[in-house]
Amino acid sequence: MMKRILSMFLIASLAASAVSLNACTAKQEEPSESQAAAELKTETGSHTLYFKDSGKADQAVATFFSSVSGESKDVEMKKISADSDGTTFVCEQDPSVYNMAYVTCGGEKTDRFAFNRCVSGWYKYGHLVLPYTEGEPLDYVPDFKNVTLNGYGYDKTIHIWTPDDYDASSDEKYATVYVLDGENMVIADGADPLAVSSGMTEQVRSMTAETGQKAIVVTIESIGYIARDYEMVPLIGVQTDERVNQIAEEVGLMIDYSGKNSYEFDCMSGIEFADFVANTVVPYVQEHFNVYTDARHTAIQGGSHGGLEAFYIATNYAEKFGTLGAMSPSFYIFDDASWRGYIGKMQLDDSVPFLYFYTGPDYPVDCDPYVSEMYTRLKDMGYPEEKLALHYDKDGAHEALIWRGIFSEFLETLSLGHVDVLQQ
Repeated sequence: MMKRILSMFLIASLAASAVSLNACTAKQEEPSESQAAAELKTETGSHTLYFKDSGKADQAVATFFSSVSGESKDVEMKKISADSDGTTFVCEQDPSVYNMAYVTCGGEKTDRFAFNRCVSGWYKYGHLVLPYTEGEPLDYVPDFKNVTLNGYGYDKTIHIWTPDDYDASSDEKYATVYVLDGENMVIADGADPLAVSSGMTEQVRSMTAETGQKAIVVTIESIGYIARDYEMVPLIGVQTDERVNQIAEEVGLMIDYSGKNSYEFDCMSGIEFADFVANTVVPYVQEHFNVYTDARHTAIQGGSHGGLEAFYIATNYAEKFGTLGAMSPSFYIFDDASWRGYIGKMQLDDSVPFLYFYTGPDYPVDCDPYVSEMYTRLKDMGYPEEKLALHYDKDGAHEALIWRGIFSEFLETLSLGHVDVLQQ
């Protein structure tokens, strides 16, 4: 039985032999960053990838690959600079051919990460690989403004991040990225920010630097173990045997989704939670922040049960949300007839949101074949194919660190309206 992810971002341990981050001086014969960039032979459609290694390796090789075709290519990266944070390398490749990459340096391969036009760079720190924006200081402790809003009789905390150069009075508006399970975005006192950072705000900064698309991030807390399952599950039909068994074996009690759950939590159902997000949180943000109010510039993302709930919110409130990012969504909770009944009520025209799905292998490792089945079901029922993207990762898993690595692919759908490799 798949262990459910209750925290989107897991604490990764660093090797005892992690290298020091003391400053060192780059060799004089090393080319400057501008010189190295000029030397790169830029091909049509290519994109620059930066890579910073805290271990200060002398060489780095980037392996680009397509998650669809399996085609791959090794590229030796150019060393361009060194500072107290590490050695920086750069290379170029075509994101319309390859959507994923990893780097080999210091005798080790990094975890895999997304490669697209929203990505600036990735930073190897010990055994971790984190997003970063070239030319900007490393920042993995985002500063949130906390707001308390009342939903269905109890208070819920909303965390709101704005970029450092946020201008509340500018004529240029900001897009909004709503993220479920928002408590996981906040770095606890004493925690290593590099180990537990979601990297979401940093990837939004990269998106802005690379595409010009400005955005703020709004994260919405869930409350507790059992209550989260209640809030993140909209009652749209019949629960499957997998869902019933999951609750019985892992939780030890049954939850009645037709009313308040038997654990006596004072919380919202998934349908009520969706209404709270769409009709309380979104209006508050649009009133108090300099953001677009149209669906095109409003996105929502979630993982696991949060991916299921985000899917329901985006499709049930299509007039407010234009982009969905569902990472390993728990589509297995409801049967095929229930899903077809729900989709059959949608108005399947150009106004529907762009739906981005990610999943690893079959249940219980991750949420396939249920996610692939949802993708096929939507296409068969007339959902516009140009607004669907599925990233199936045969080597993936139901893990928050993997979701961190592909978050920028969801941002690509927000900023560019498509994902090249997944939609060819």
